[in-house]
Amino acid sequence: MASAPSAPPVDHPNLLLAVSRLRRMQIAWAILFAGLGGLALASGGLAQPIVPLTWIIIAVLLMARPEPLILALVSAAWGLSMIFLVPGARLVLGGDPISRIFATDVAETLAMAVVRLVLLIAAWNQFLFYRLLYGTEGAAGLDPSLAPVPPVLPNSSDGTAILARLAGFVAVMASLASVPLADSAAGALLLGLSYGGTTLAVGLGLGSAFVPTQRRSIALWGVALGCAGLVLALLIGRALYPASGG
Repeated sequence: MASAPSAPPVDHPNLLLAVSRLRRMQIAWAILFAGLGGLALASGGLAQPIVPLTWIIIAVLLMARPEPLILALVSAAWGLSMIFLVPGARLVLGGDPISRIFATDVAETLAMAVVRLVLLIAAWNQFLFYRLLYGTEGAAGLDPSLAPVPPVLPNSSDGTAILARLAGFVAVMASLASVPLADSAAGALLLGLSYGGTTLAVGLGLGSAFVPTQRRSIALWGVALGCAGLVLALLIGRALYPASGG
């Protein structure tokens, strides 16, 4: 019976090259997110700034250090931005950078939907590949026949899972708090905050759940709370701002 392949050393040239490529990839994503977020803020002023600021926060996280699970956050941001293709969602949540800067007619909207989907898939595939730098032991969803990979990068998934749950809780509470403030600008800001919290909760939660972690259930709770917060925001926004219904 053949023995199982041994894990390469952490300073193996291929692993070091992967870390370097991850860093360059994160910088590229960070430039894109910071640029779109900054343009959206510049074009819309301080009216409903929460969603563009969320994209800028993601850019900062991408620049902080090589961190594969942030690529899951990038993918979640692109995926959740699809909600702005629904009529009235921009009025409720404030609009993401793409919907603020581009696309007004049907053809442009469909084209941008395809672009969002392609970028979502690209970021998720990058995450699935580079998460191996955390090591393969204890990771979810990996092929059992995959050769073992040692931990090359520090794994912050346990703390990130808690942050995901906190962001999900913020999303839910922001939606509920917007109800008594419906007649003020603060109500709209809270709905935008709910969307921002959802993005962080879903992205960080999925990123933490699919890498080696001791707090996978907490991460998934963050995803669930984030999704609940977004649904609440849309339902409350539709009730408080009837014009958003279509």
